[in-house]
Amino acid sequence: MEILPFTGAASATTGTDAASSGNDIGQDAFLQLLITQMRYQDPLSPMENEEFIAQLAQFSSLEQMQQLNTNFESMLAFNQSEANSAATSLIGREVRAAGNEIQLGENGTESLGYFLSSTASAVEIQVKDGSGQTVRTLVANDLEAGSHQIEWDGRDAAGSRLPAGTYTFTTQARTQSGDPVAVTNTVVGMVDGVTFQSGQALLLVEGREVPLSSILEVFAASSEDGDEG
Repeated sequence: MEILPFTGAASATTGTDAASSGNDIGQDAFLQLLITQMRYQDPLSPMENEEFIAQLAQFSSLEQMQQLNTNFESMLAFNQSEANSAATSLIGREVRAAGNEIQLGENGTESLGYFLSSTASAVEIQVKDGSGQTVRTLVANDLEAGSHQIEWDGRDAAGSRLPAGTYTFTTQARTQSGDPVAVTNTVVGMVDGVTFQSGQALLLVEGREVPLSSILEVFAASSEDGDEG
């Protein structure tokens, strides 16, 4: 009786079906592929030991990767839970966060914060309206490295009261020799609550949504962190 050589059609079909369902396969699918390959292998040319061992090694690696993914997902979930818990503990506290957007209220003033990477001889802060136009320029001199803030009275350069709304500010700092100093704009405010979007905790700081990762400092509401005007 003539034995026809195996063409590999069965394993090829199985492999095609698996590939069509996506690039990622599970342990069961991998074992099914291996068993099918062994079942339909050519009796006159069985699978080499080295090839069989290599495929078993691939299965072991797949199993380890899946376990690693499971552990990683669990760790992410735990870290997110810890972050959410930390966010709620900030309610009622005053914080300083990276950002340059401020909400000016009726007849109100706003604190414009900034963090200097090194000592600066001169600092210039430009307040801009919603269209990006500069409405007020504030200056401060001879500042040490660290966190600072300056009060803006909500008026333009002519002294007129500006309407309530959203404003932004930019900060430039230079040394006595004129070299630029790296500056991070910051906003200061009380944490009124916490909202969650896509599992991420966002602090509600006086009407603004601030990511927890943007928080630079946390201090008691009664602490005074002012300086130069």
